[in-house]
Amino acid sequence: MSVGLVLAAFLVGHMAAANSSCQALFNLPGDFIIGGLYPVHSNSTERNRARPLQLPSCESLNPSGYAQFQAMRLAVEEINNSSTLLPNITLGYHIWDTCQESLHLQAAFQLSPHQWCRSHQGGCSQRVIGVVGPDSAEMTQLTARVFTYYGLPQVSYSIKEEIFADKKLFPLLFRTIPSNDHQVSGLISLISAFGWEYISAVDSGTKASEKTVQSLIAKAAAKGICISYQGLMTADLRILESRLQRVIENIEKARTNVVVVLSNAAITRKFFHAVTKLKIKGKVWIAPESWILTDTIASIPNIEQTGTVLGLTVKPVKLPQIVHFVGKTLQRSPSNKTDGPLLSEAPTVEACSQSCDENQLLSPDALANILNSSVWQWSFYSYASVYILAEALHNHLGCSLQGCPASKEFKPRQFYEALYKVNFPLQGNTITLGQEGDLFLGYSVVTWSWENGTATFKMIGSYSSQALNINKSEISWPAPGDQVPKSYCIAVCEVGQIRSKQLLDECLCRCDDCLEGTYQNETGGDTCIPCPPGMWSPLKSSTCFPPLITYLDITTTTILALVILAIVDFFLLFGCLLVFALHRQTPVVKAAGGKLAFVMLASLLASCTTTSLFVGKPTEVTCLIRQPLFAISFTVCVSCLLVRSFQIIFIFKMACKLPPGAAKCWVKYKGTYVSVGLSCGLQALICLLWLRFSPPTLQEDFVSEREVYLQCSEGHFMGLGGVLGYITLLGGACFAFAFWGRNLPKNYSEARLLTTSMLVFLMGWGCFMLIYITTEGKGKGIPALQMFTVQTSVYAILCTFFLPKCYLILFRPQFNTVAHFQTCIQAYTATVRNAEQ
Repeated sequence: MSVGLVLAAFLVGHMAAANSSCQALFNLPGDFIIGGLYPVHSNSTERNRARPLQLPSCESLNPSGYAQFQAMRLAVEEINNSSTLLPNITLGYHIWDTCQESLHLQAAFQLSPHQWCRSHQGGCSQRVIGVVGPDSAEMTQLTARVFTYYGLPQVSYSIKEEIFADKKLFPLLFRTIPSNDHQVSGLISLISAFGWEYISAVDSGTKASEKTVQSLIAKAAAKGICISYQGLMTADLRILESRLQRVIENIEKARTNVVVVLSNAAITRKFFHAVTKLKIKGKVWIAPESWILTDTIASIPNIEQTGTVLGLTVKPVKLPQIVHFVGKTLQRSPSNKTDGPLLSEAPTVEACSQSCDENQLLSPDALANILNSSVWQWSFYSYASVYILAEALHNHLGCSLQGCPASKEFKPRQFYEALYKVNFPLQGNTITLGQEGDLFLGYSVVTWSWENGTATFKMIGSYSSQALNINKSEISWPAPGDQVPKSYCIAVCEVGQIRSKQLLDECLCRCDDCLEGTYQNETGGDTCIPCPPGMWSPLKSSTCFPPLITYLDITTTTILALVILAIVDFFLLFGCLLVFALHRQTPVVKAAGGKLAFVMLASLLASCTTTSLFVGKPTEVTCLIRQPLFAISFTVCVSCLLVRSFQIIFIFKMACKLPPGAAKCWVKYKGTYVSVGLSCGLQALICLLWLRFSPPTLQEDFVSEREVYLQCSEGHFMGLGGVLGYITLLGGACFAFAFWGRNLPKNYSEARLLTTSMLVFLMGWGCFMLIYITTEGKGKGIPALQMFTVQTSVYAILCTFFLPKCYLILFRPQFNTVAHFQTCIQAYTATVRNAEQ
């Protein structure tokens, strides 16, 4: 506002104050006076141009202003009746009906200390301590300069504009209503709560809305919300229609589903008339406090088809006593008759020279409508304004239950500072002013609901201290299936892609493929979801896949060859068993061990069969039994070989050196089978200890994210090492006896062949253990290597022990006679004697 305009305002105000005999429309004497500026009526009659100095005349009643006015009266009456707040002090008031702009200045100058002392009979004894109101930003800006000049604190119950938070410009202005900055924070939280990040914003294009829009842009950017289109409306009615059409067309071009409309109720009503005319549908309209509860907008025909309306309104606080208070006041005044004045105070109240008599008439129906109106929910903020001034006066004067000190001098500067320190409960709320002199009790979240074409305003949540709570189930959405509409940036991404904002312009997006191990199964998603543990996904995937389960199967060439070797081995062993069974009474079979030879063949068949447990998909059971089965079966075979070798050495080389009864005891007590049983029992004990303390388990080895290899983990190394070590020990002993008997008769000596087989056996298992230790038993090659080692060991015994004997039985029957064996023994005996001589 320019200096010239301020000076002009001062001049007009002084002239009006000097020439007017009207002190106030409503007044109440008291020790301390509170001024009140309320729009009790909505407008004024048109001036007569022939009488330019004619005072304005009030017309229709303004329910909101009337409710705020009555809330001030209620607060003053309660304070005066209180024995604790201002015990021996009476508050009075002087209230003006500011239905016209010039009345604001007139009231402001009449409340100034200089004019007050001149125009009142009490002189300066009745001190004006503060003013409540006015209701508009323009008039607040004008009157605040007057009140600041005269040092009068001003408490506003309705202005929200951010400019009034500047204490350099308005040092004595306080507010009981949140500023627009709080409202913008609440609107951004509301938008963020539904995940909307791509919106449009339109405002009235006035200077008052400029700072609010700047705050909206800054707070939206901080939350990652892009304002794709910012439209400016206008208060100029000559171009408003064309401007609105262009704004709405641009909203459609921006393809945003969420639109913030920052404007006053009058321009917003024009805006929605244009929206319905252009048949815009399916939007979410975010409303500020200025129009969210405006019936004239909600009642626009077909407005429910435009979409969902969500917004914030100042938190309503109920004053249960106010309706009763107003009703009681009207009953005791002349207005309880149908032709009486509406706003008469009492018989002692001075009348104003304005011609308000006719316009203050109120019918019983109109009275009932006002008393049942929702405007009383927000009268609390006018009520709280009076209590703030009274509480500050209480603290400033040092009042107690005994009363307020009469000697205490009122000091405007200290009173002003006391306003910042007020902190008291009121109607269930804590009243305290922040550093900027504003009271913040929060907002209510409102949505519009239509039933049979009639709109109702539903409170569905609250916003306070940066916390937002919403009952989302109460909202009806324009999207199909009553789903929350989406409002994202322009890029439309496929499944398996996410939208990524470009650094230079957050409103432009590109589509990025989801990386391996993540997925996105919706179009327009903004985050790639990690796959659950144990699953994988390729690049740009819309789902996750379980890993490919692999194991040692017969499809590979190496395993197929090992399986074929095992099958051939099995049939060769079975063939040997059949040959031995058919010729079990022949010397060759008896020399091979007789019944012990059949045990050896059966154990080798079992060892050969266990290799099948290494092929195919492993299970917990196969992991547990495959190693013990092989160990025990192969131990039986090696134990039999060891006992047979010992028996031959015992007969040919130790019989004469041992006591005569030794051979008989061996035969009597079945030393052969006892020895084999003890040897196998010790191996079984080792296997039981292994399975008890560190058993083999099924293990999933993740070769990669896409492949998991199933294999058996053999548990602690000492388990498998103990089992194979014991077999190796038996094989070493067998090798020693075979080497010792290398000079025995040919029919009984297999030293060269058994030595070879044992060497193959020892070398094979030694290499296996070395590789197993090196690889820690992991990898696809370990089971294949063990299969190969098992087959090598079995083939070594088969080829060096059983196949040669089958060859003699089948193709050299002349060597399979008792006479031939006796001849060989006699030749060996003669050789031994010659050697001894």
